[in-house]
Amino acid sequence: MVIARVKLQHDLYDRRYAVFDAVRTFLNEAVGSRVVSPETFRTFALGTADAEFLFDDALACYLREMREHASKAQAIYITMQQMEPGDQKAAASSAASEHTMWLINQIDGLAAKFRPFLMLEKRKRRA
Repeated sequence: MVIARVKLQHDLYDRRYAVFDAVRTFLNEAVGSRVVSPETFRTFALGTADAEFLFDDALACYLREMREHASKAQAIYITMQQMEPGDQKAAASSAASEHTMWLINQIDGLAAKFRPFLMLEKRKRRA
């Protein structure tokens, strides 16, 4: 029973860390360029889809909010590529920048948000 519990904790850690890694990879690319690649966005969306089963409601909601900001920024940047320079494009650029800045600002606090779920327990040995 103890071995089964340890195995369950190990498996849960692996799944949670995969979500953390998908978010970190996504934010890293968002910082490097305004528009992330479709592959990275898809990996991020799929990697965070099961968050509600792996984390508490607050972190799952946070990841949904991150997906919303990312998808809005992505949609605006794609739309802007077809716009002519002018006031409308400047307004769209400003809106996209707000979403992108929100994403960039999440980098510093990311580890703190995931820390409670990725801490390894120190088991006490029984005599």
